[in-house]
Amino acid sequence: MLRCRTSYLIGLIVLMAGLLGCRELHAQSTRVRGQVTDAATGEPLQFVSVVFPGTTVGITTDKQGIYSLETRDTVSRVEASMVGYVSRTQPVTPRQYNQVDFALEAAQFGIDNVVITPGENPALPILKGVIRNRSRNNPAEYERYSCATYTKMELDLTNIKPHFRNRRMQKNFGFIFDHIDTSALTGQPYLPAMISEAVADYYHSRQPALSREVIRGSRVSGVEDSFTVAQFTGQLQGDINFYDNFIALFNVRFASPLSSMGESFYNYFLVDSLEVDGRKTYKIRFHPKRLSTAVLDGEVNIDSATYALQSASARMPKGVNVNWINHLLLENENQLLDEGVWFRKRDKVSAEFSVTQADSSKLVSFIGTREVAYSDIRIGAPIPREVLSMDNDVVIADDEAGSRDERFWEEARPYRLSDQERGIYAMVDSIQKAPLYRNIYTILNTIIGGYYNTKYIGIGPYYKMVSFNRLEGFRMQLGGRTTTEVSRRIRLSAYVAYGTRDEDVKGGGGVELSFNRRLTRKLSLTASHDVRQLGAGQNALADNNLLSSIFSRGDKRLSMVNRAEALYEHEWIHGLSNTLGARLQRVYGNRYVPLLRPDGSAVGSISSTAFHVGMRFSYHEKIYRTAFDKQYLGSRYPILAVGFTAGVKGLMHNDYNFYRLEGRLHYKLDLPPIGYSRITVEGGRIFGKVPYPLLKLHEGNGTYFYDAYAFSCMNYYEFASDTWLAFFYEHHFNGYLLGRIPLLKRLKWREVLVCKGVWGSLRDENNGSLPATQAVLLFPRGMSSVTEPYIEAGFGIENIFRLLRIDCIWRLTHRSPVEGQNIQNFAVNLSLNLKF
Repeated sequence: MLRCRTSYLIGLIVLMAGLLGCRELHAQSTRVRGQVTDAATGEPLQFVSVVFPGTTVGITTDKQGIYSLETRDTVSRVEASMVGYVSRTQPVTPRQYNQVDFALEAAQFGIDNVVITPGENPALPILKGVIRNRSRNNPAEYERYSCATYTKMELDLTNIKPHFRNRRMQKNFGFIFDHIDTSALTGQPYLPAMISEAVADYYHSRQPALSREVIRGSRVSGVEDSFTVAQFTGQLQGDINFYDNFIALFNVRFASPLSSMGESFYNYFLVDSLEVDGRKTYKIRFHPKRLSTAVLDGEVNIDSATYALQSASARMPKGVNVNWINHLLLENENQLLDEGVWFRKRDKVSAEFSVTQADSSKLVSFIGTREVAYSDIRIGAPIPREVLSMDNDVVIADDEAGSRDERFWEEARPYRLSDQERGIYAMVDSIQKAPLYRNIYTILNTIIGGYYNTKYIGIGPYYKMVSFNRLEGFRMQLGGRTTTEVSRRIRLSAYVAYGTRDEDVKGGGGVELSFNRRLTRKLSLTASHDVRQLGAGQNALADNNLLSSIFSRGDKRLSMVNRAEALYEHEWIHGLSNTLGARLQRVYGNRYVPLLRPDGSAVGSISSTAFHVGMRFSYHEKIYRTAFDKQYLGSRYPILAVGFTAGVKGLMHNDYNFYRLEGRLHYKLDLPPIGYSRITVEGGRIFGKVPYPLLKLHEGNGTYFYDAYAFSCMNYYEFASDTWLAFFYEHHFNGYLLGRIPLLKRLKWREVLVCKGVWGSLRDENNGSLPATQAVLLFPRGMSSVTEPYIEAGFGIENIFRLLRIDCIWRLTHRSPVEGQNIQNFAVNLSLNLKF
């Protein structure tokens, strides 16, 4: 559960600081939104061209006749025109939001006969030309280039109702209502809540393969820890490329209208040819054929001479199986350089996020906006050696990047901020001083982070304060840790717990020393006397967790463990790190997990002293870093981890000499439009004679919660190995199948296939299940080797209420009853998943 909350918190941060859409900030732009209808029938008109006369800014209406335009140019009129109708022009107020609807009257023509003959869709040859010339026009295919980028992001509150301005809100936040404006994306009023800016140098190369961004300046309103957020404020984190077959956004892969498979997803219409900057341009509108996959709706403008994308505007249509997003708008504008090649001029994405997907909802929603402007473009220029030697795709130029003065920003911006935009920085700082805001923030931070933070001490985690299990009975725990107000280099933590059944006091503590967080250099020292579940999966609910107690299926076999550990992590370059550690451990037997010699006599405890060295390698992985912690956000390349552990005899009573070598390979395979697969393969070998707690205890699941890296139908202490190979496979269809079934597709459920397996062996000297065994300890009743592979498979439905996942898993092997084990051949697991 903690992992779920932490991932959600990070998702929100990345959402606000790296993946939010882009749009021009509004106070200096003219925004127009409206609907075009037939004057006689009132029916919406599709494909109507709506432009600001005298500019190249224009768009055609969608199926509902809706359009929206924004420009920084000085304009005072908007025009709507369509073949067969009389064009109309209406005035607009510059630098404000305007609602302008058109009712067009049909034109009268004297036409004798019209003959229509079938033929090829005229849009398709143009699109084939785009695909044929993609390598020439797509900047991502250029051998080398560099440019300067200016990225501006904003997070706004929208759907604000009159009751929002109640007496208490006026008392605490009355000053913020002076900043209310209206969005062209939704036509709803919004209130700015966050603004950020970033200036960077961006470098691209095919040989060697490199996409690197050096952030020269970054600032976010109301955020003191600029380094944490600066990791996600640049252009690289939200790159939108219409030339790609699929556009990745919010972990969703939308089919691009310029995809080589575009005809499978879209119907295309050549609606106009026009002059743009003196060049003939084709305007092509596209509509999705079906909504069972992530698709868009909009138009592209194609240069007739080069078949290059001149501009694009695309929205996410209603009914697409994407969570939390009510509205999504992608815009792209390109420019022809003196070198005769095309390059980006401006990218723009806008998204409205909401708990509900009903436009009429009374709940407050968020509009995330992101705009990137490109300048100082250098095609073919050599990449500086110092940039090539950098070890991260996103690099903060220096420690001053987060504290640039106003003069720096005035020179770096491609346009000036308005007084209202400047005021957002001061407004957000003022909001944070309001008592109501501090109370709300404290509550949310406690729920998501797990700790109630005072200025110097964080109390928690709250979900471990009360729990229960068979060994301890009712358990109470109180813990805490220091906050970054005490130190950003040293963090102290401690906890104490008591069980009413075993009447034993437990506890532990630790010290974390952070030497560097740009590249992790961290030493952790921990010690504890507490109960643990040996053989639990790495994603299992934390021991002594209230939820793990409530949802336990009665298979907990806890052991009292004394453990002292030192671990140092040294990250050499981004994505490549080593760990070096030592662990002293003593495991005590009990009635649920006995420690018995082959002659039947009891052993009070077994102990081990082990030294560990590990390596983890990931390529182009996004990593979220804070003062003491970091979260891996995934990579599109395989991730490899290997480890070697050596047990040394003689340092503690009953120690054992052994060596343990293990490795893990994880890969997320994207297979749009049919979803993606998560594949994990791991294996290892233990050299030496050891008691069974030091063997590989294969991961069972003692709860009704789903663990991706544990076996749902396997019990704890059911299988052990000293040589093993395991795999964990999931394929997420993202609604590709259920989205085609009438009625069911309205539920927006998503299907998952699951298959897991493990094969292992035991040398006789470690097999405590053999008659007359020579192993150190007898195995618990029912535990054996897994020389016959264990396999389980099933299916799941996720996105139930956009939150819940239910899996049905069947055990395919080892189905026969075993003495000492309650064999479970079928399991139903639940889990919570916050996904777009």
